[in-house]
Amino acid sequence: MTAAPDELRQLVAAASGSLVLPGGARRAEVDVPEPLRLLDSADLGSGRHVGVIEDADGGRWTVPLIVDGSGVRRALPGDGVAEALVRGIADVRRMHRDHVPASTVEGAALQGDRAFVADAWHAEDVAGERGITVDQTNESVVVGDAAMVKWAVHLPRAGVHGAQPARDRLAALAAARFAETPRPWGLLHWADHEHDATVLLASVTAYLDGAADGWDWAVADVDAATIPRTGSPDDTSRGLPPLQLGMDRALEGPKRVGALTARMHVALAATGVSYASAADVARWEAEATADLAEALRLVDGAEGERLRARADHIAAAYDAFRDHVGTPLVPVHGDYHVGQILRTPSADPTLRYDYAVTDFDGNPVSAPERRSDPQPAALDAVGMLASLDHVGRVVLRRTEGADPELVRTWIAAAQEAFRHEYVDTLARMRRTDLFDEGLAVPLRLAQEVREFRYAARHLPHWRYVPDGALRDLLPDV
Repeated sequence: MTAAPDELRQLVAAASGSLVLPGGARRAEVDVPEPLRLLDSADLGSGRHVGVIEDADGGRWTVPLIVDGSGVRRALPGDGVAEALVRGIADVRRMHRDHVPASTVEGAALQGDRAFVADAWHAEDVAGERGITVDQTNESVVVGDAAMVKWAVHLPRAGVHGAQPARDRLAALAAARFAETPRPWGLLHWADHEHDATVLLASVTAYLDGAADGWDWAVADVDAATIPRTGSPDDTSRGLPPLQLGMDRALEGPKRVGALTARMHVALAATGVSYASAADVARWEAEATADLAEALRLVDGAEGERLRARADHIAAAYDAFRDHVGTPLVPVHGDYHVGQILRTPSADPTLRYDYAVTDFDGNPVSAPERRSDPQPAALDAVGMLASLDHVGRVVLRRTEGADPELVRTWIAAAQEAFRHEYVDTLARMRRTDLFDEGLAVPLRLAQEVREFRYAARHLPHWRYVPDGALRDLLPDV
């Protein structure tokens, strides 16, 4: 059954607010005001649609829809909407392949509908769907064990520009031939003609079979390096004590990610470099100060007392932002941490693993209109340094038998390994100008304060992570 547009609008208007939400805990946590209004839809055939829906409060949502005998519902993995989208993007690529000299088709209509346009990088026949269960802002579906469709669930409000940097970031990386990200297949956009905006609805990238994100692989590496155990034949044949071998292996990831990060920044900087104005650095300080005030208000208990004891030292460190007028600004990842780094077994016999960076959607907690702004490259570097610290905190909390001193040794060594490889790779690429290391201290403290805010708002048990990090960063308070 394929619903005509008017019929589909009526079905959406009669649906509950939960229609726009993926399944799981998020559905229970988010209140979507009714009635819903279908702004536009792309018909993918056989009762499958991609809808742009607005709730009664003006919130906008991407919704893969299924129309059947019971009305309309949000599509589930296996319903075929993600598969139909991949097929549609592949059709766009094939239709234009012989007529477009570049390897990318940009802004081509999907199914002849000018309101829904696709960027198409790659075409491949795939079939079958399954969902993945990870904690993320968007919803992802694996198609044919070859492609990953990521639906952008909650869209920018009408008239907000700059909230979705993924298209520009992926295009910049492709132009620079940066290959350390899952291969992009295509993007689906909706042309919001009323507000002169192009809204990203979904992205399609290669699915990396066997991939683990850094919250899994890095934690596992540190577990292996910090739990006393007996040696294996492989250990003794290399002449290394088991713990030393484990520590060496646990530092491989940070080293490789440091070099990858430098190459990513050089690729993104190829689109142009700007420089921070006095207004920029004043805004950084004001935003960090406001975050600190909110964290102080929200965080209670012993963690709140320790944060309050360090508040003056943190605020004083923010004064350093004023010294960085003129620092280089480039397009950055913006939400950079170990969870954004996928690791897969390498086909190269000289390497154990390959690493790839993913998710260029920007920071979901920053102001939407700021997510595409160029930023200091140090923002990403410091975000990764902080997350390496956080990996160690997670191990200390969750792994029985882990040696606390060895975990702290790994944190320091991993951060130094990342930093050294990052700076060294920039030097070899003759782009040391991109990294203003003087921003490291205020940015790092600001990151931990944001972690407190996140914990207070969304994940209360996470407060142990910034609490431990700040105690080590400011030990004498």
